[in-house]
Amino acid sequence: MITLATAALAAGCQKAIGYEDVVYFTGTENSPVTNMYIDGPTSMGLSVTSSSKLSSDMSVSVVVDEAAVDAYNAAHGTAYKMLPEGSYSLSSDSFTISAGSNVSQPVTFDIVSMDDFEEGALYCIPFSLTGTSNGMKILETSQTTYVMINQIITTQGINLQQSNYVSFPTITNNADYQDLSVCTMEIRVKMNSFYGATANPGIASVIGVEENFLLRFGDISCDKNQLQLAGRGASVTSSLHFSTDRWYHIAVVDDGSTATLYADGEAVGSTDSSGKDPINLAWDYMDGFHVGFSERGRLMDGVVSEARVWTRALTPTELVNNQCYVDPASEGLLGYWRLDSLNDENKIVDMTGRGNDGEPSSTSLTWEELKCPVVD
Repeated sequence: MITLATAALAAGCQKAIGYEDVVYFTGTENSPVTNMYIDGPTSMGLSVTSSSKLSSDMSVSVVVDEAAVDAYNAAHGTAYKMLPEGSYSLSSDSFTISAGSNVSQPVTFDIVSMDDFEEGALYCIPFSLTGTSNGMKILETSQTTYVMINQIITTQGINLQQSNYVSFPTITNNADYQDLSVCTMEIRVKMNSFYGATANPGIASVIGVEENFLLRFGDISCDKNQLQLAGRGASVTSSLHFSTDRWYHIAVVDDGSTATLYADGEAVGSTDSSGKDPINLAWDYMDGFHVGFSERGRLMDGVVSEARVWTRALTPTELVNNQCYVDPASEGLLGYWRLDSLNDENKIVDMTGRGNDGEPSSTSLTWEELKCPVVD
């Protein structure tokens, strides 16, 4: 008898599978990816499902498929790494679906140690089904499941409190920051209030250069809690209205033809930027490039972390995956300031090693501990 589940699965699969019963990783009907957020040793259960109940026990073999990491990266433009050897364990190399059931007993996947984890690295461990004891076919699209390991990083950010900001004097007139045909600018922010609404013209500056390439909240042309890219005749305002006391990763990506605003990896506004002047973050207009300041004021009341400038257009996947940390040697990374501490010279270090350190307006800063990413 053809069950409803069998028919539904067959309709979404290759015709070669026909209407035969199949087995697959539980929960992978819509996506083979599972996100796991960790800040220490932890575990999760895996199981497999057959498209109908079985009349006798069946075992399904499973392996850790290291080669699938490279294949996934090549297909999706990502840079996941395989979990370090010895950092994980799997309780069994097979699943068992008992007679009268269509769901297996769980196999436990454990993260046993994070000692060899690289800071901020994104890890992936793929599991692939290799065969069944009774010859039941494996659903090809759900043969491999990818568990993405997201490290929860505990760090801190600067609470600017509408009285502090960070300047970058060595960026002014710096040739590396001039004539950028492509640029990504990003930062994590949590607004305490949309202070800009109380000051004419209602602007709270976040990062960039006034009148050229500036991310800010509010303007006379939009609400105080809307994000705006301003400058170069390529301004755009977000469709999203932002909330206070919530962390967002915000970014603008200008690929030379379109400037797109992002919030947590989702596009929230775009405009045509073709034919506009190149981006000039080295411009000394109104005191140049800043975090939390523009036009000799327009301060912001919020907490900031992980500010970066790139000379390439990041993808939405990169924006999501890199929000907490990136390798300072990453391709196209022009400036990187974690905004988590001051060095011995009371400066915020440029992690790229280019020496464009940030200088806070005051060394009496308020720091706020934070965890990244934020897991709902």
